[in-house]
Amino acid sequence: MALKSNSSEDVAVDVLVVGAGPAGFMAAVTLARYGVDFRIIDQRAERVQTGHAGGVQPRTLEVLETLDLQYALDCHGNHVCEAAFWGIDSSGNLGRTHVGPEVVHATPYPYILAVPQQETEKALDQDLNARGHVVDRPTQLLYFEYTNDTQYPIKALVKNKFSNATSFYRCKYLVGSDGAGSVTCRVLDIPAESSSKDDVWVVADMELESDFPDVRRRSMIRSRYGAIMIIPNAGGGNRVYTQLSPGELSDLAAMDDSQYIRPGKRVTTTDWKDLALFNILKTRLKENLSPYTGNIKKILWISQYRVKQGIIEDFSDHNRVFVVGDACHVHSPKAAQGLNISMMDSYNLTWKLALVLQGKMRPKILETYNAERRQIAQELIEFDTKYSHIFGKKEFLDNNAEFHDVYEKAHGFTTGIGLRYLPNHLIASNDDKTPINIDSLDPLTTGKRFPPFTAIRHIDGTPVAILSEMPSFGRFHLIIFAGTTLHSTRFETCAAYLGSISSVLTRYSPGIAHAWASEDIRHANPTNTGRVIDLFLLHTESHHAVELAALPAPLPDWKHRVYADKQGKAHKDNGVDPDIGAMVLVRPDGYVALVTDLEGGLQVTEFMDRFMVVPERATSNGV
Repeated sequence: MALKSNSSEDVAVDVLVVGAGPAGFMAAVTLARYGVDFRIIDQRAERVQTGHAGGVQPRTLEVLETLDLQYALDCHGNHVCEAAFWGIDSSGNLGRTHVGPEVVHATPYPYILAVPQQETEKALDQDLNARGHVVDRPTQLLYFEYTNDTQYPIKALVKNKFSNATSFYRCKYLVGSDGAGSVTCRVLDIPAESSSKDDVWVVADMELESDFPDVRRRSMIRSRYGAIMIIPNAGGGNRVYTQLSPGELSDLAAMDDSQYIRPGKRVTTTDWKDLALFNILKTRLKENLSPYTGNIKKILWISQYRVKQGIIEDFSDHNRVFVVGDACHVHSPKAAQGLNISMMDSYNLTWKLALVLQGKMRPKILETYNAERRQIAQELIEFDTKYSHIFGKKEFLDNNAEFHDVYEKAHGFTTGIGLRYLPNHLIASNDDKTPINIDSLDPLTTGKRFPPFTAIRHIDGTPVAILSEMPSFGRFHLIIFAGTTLHSTRFETCAAYLGSISSVLTRYSPGIAHAWASEDIRHANPTNTGRVIDLFLLHTESHHAVELAALPAPLPDWKHRVYADKQGKAHKDNGVDPDIGAMVLVRPDGYVALVTDLEGGLQVTEFMDRFMVVPERATSNGV
């Protein structure tokens, strides 16, 4: 197909991001931090203003902290710390069957943040603007194709929906974050797998007046009338979900405009359906909460949407086009996963694109995006199908124990904390060889996210959350758990490796300054630009008893990245014996790639050589 435009405008960029929902915004804010030349377009004239996704999970909050964006969302959200389950007992009465914490895994954010999607998008958009980028609106992707241009091989035709003018974007990579009905997927003609039946849900943000005891907990309430979920929003409001019955769906489908023509006025079917949805929700609250009351004082937003669990066959064309977010997987809203999984798709992809574009990582590594994220999406669909089946069906009302069991087993998945990627080029498969106690609270595990901790920054005695010291700038992190070994031959071997020509600290970015300049999530330091990997040293001795200058080279050059682990808590929680220590390689997206002992430095180099581009200067001087 020969593409033609009616405009002379022609934009050339490294990456074109199509769609500015949560996944697209995450792609854009991270590409901006990584220094990638990109543009982001969206066919809507403005951001989401009401409703949509409303729950941010702990793992997403951890990532947002490394982007210095967690606080911006926290200001507008509500911490949902507990969940309650209600059902009908043997006497036919409504009662609480369980109440407990929303999050059972160790994390700095043991809650779901209930925050409107418009606030999430606003925070990401403002961050983008502060870095000199804007979303091109309202710009619609019409088509794209590969060309013979070796520098910018993808040619995309787009249209401004205000002026109808068309133009070209030429790019090296295209990221389709254009949601359900994705043009990107349609052009690629990627097959999709989906469930056979659609579920239709009503969702509303409201001011709810109720004496229901758990109105400020996330509550799942099932009765003979159906099921509802109540979520406490910020400012005392609530979000309520309920699934429509076949009868209610039939009544809504039977509506047409002709029924509502009145003298001098015509009310559209959409308006009447919104009123019908309100009445359904009003009745459902009354019936499900009885003997408690639940009166809607004000509707802030109401909508219905059809959900068919589905997933596309491939999340990329195995070349230069990638699909993220709702464009590649759809599911119900009950587990508060859509926004979170979508944003993490982008977070997984963009650091890989950045390092490939910078010539520091081999292009083949981009295949891991499809493998890793499709695995997670498939797990989500399987969980969501089972959870939705039990949650919404009246015939399962006598099985509250099974419903709760499904929920409890999914804690690690729903929070994002327990997700684990399978071994691949970027994830080692050496758990049986690592010096880690797997029975600890949060053991270091390849393929899982690196567990955050709090420590004392050695140079100034400041207690810091390690996430605030680990900004998302597209670098790998080499973390040394030294414990009590600072004066041992084992630690001397580790330091000798770090200072050698084979060290990963300098191997993939020769010529950079040896000393690490102070840096955190709020302050990037240009001195550190160009580094592929940074270093953290954690020990269990008093920071007053150890002189930084007395540490073996090159550690004094990393004086801003030395920490004291008070009472050895991080070592213990992460399964590291302080008398033995461990070395951990963490990917730029926060996942553990490799765990080895303090004398395993060359193992780290050999592992990274599998996917990194080693400059000739490094290969001519060493391994």
